[in-house]
Amino acid sequence: MFVAALTAPIVLAQPAMAATSTEVVRMSNTSTWSTPSTDPTGLTYNARKRVFFISDSEVDEDGLWHRRNLFIAGKKGGLLRTGRLTKATIEPEGVAWDPRTRSLFVSDDDLDAVFRFQGGRDGQIGTPDDRVTKVLNTRRFGSFDPEGLDWRAKNKMIILSDATDGKIYKVLRGRDLRWGTRDDRVGRFGTFRFGFNDPEGVKYDGATRHLFIVDSGKKFILETTMGGRLIKKIGIPFCGAGCHISDLVFAPGTDGARKHLYLTDRGRDGDFFPDPADYNDGKLYEVKFVTV
Repeated sequence: MFVAALTAPIVLAQPAMAATSTEVVRMSNTSTWSTPSTDPTGLTYNARKRVFFISDSEVDEDGLWHRRNLFIAGKKGGLLRTGRLTKATIEPEGVAWDPRTRSLFVSDDDLDAVFRFQGGRDGQIGTPDDRVTKVLNTRRFGSFDPEGLDWRAKNKMIILSDATDGKIYKVLRGRDLRWGTRDDRVGRFGTFRFGFNDPEGVKYDGATRHLFIVDSGKKFILETTMGGRLIKKIGIPFCGAGCHISDLVFAPGTDGARKHLYLTDRGRDGDFFPDPADYNDGKLYEVKFVTV
């Protein structure tokens, strides 16, 4: 397989340029939704509809399973609709929205694959008539635990974070314009050297042309260039005991700000806390960048 270093020029832009920390604007409990998301895992934003898609890869393993692992929520954290990602996926981890084709990309770390979901006749994703396509087998380029996911529409790039080998993968189609073939161009860099052990979420920011990455066991957000050069570590001081940030995405703020960062927190793991009162603690944060 041809491997290329995929990089982009550095463009410094507000609000993240000088930020060294974050401050909570709003916090919503996904645990108290009428259909709770106990472990919100993946997060992406549909700007046209002004809604979030949130996946939950663990909710089917606990006593609060309502046969729903996709949650559509408003920016203020209210649940609007639920769905189920089936027809291929076993454990939906990361999600990324493609506004051009109105598709939802979904990574699965059990099947080591990326799928594309498109709405059927009902026009909604997460219903039985979804059209589902397997886009990538990530084992082809060495990723055996793909969790974080993003889609860069400008050059049709799939971005993945692998929670086991700690690498960020950037995948472009080759000359045949097909995914998953021998001429795919794959760039990668590691995050272990930055203090990460389990990078679960990754998102591209078009304003800075940087990547923002989270590790569920760390209390900071990693900002890097597309080529993997460290820009800075941004603190998340509100993330205390039991907090495990799983994904992130940029979207307009609920207070009128042009852009804020939204984060999912999957909280405690039901494998270790069998009582729903302990593990049903998922959250959605809206935060702004601050300098301290």
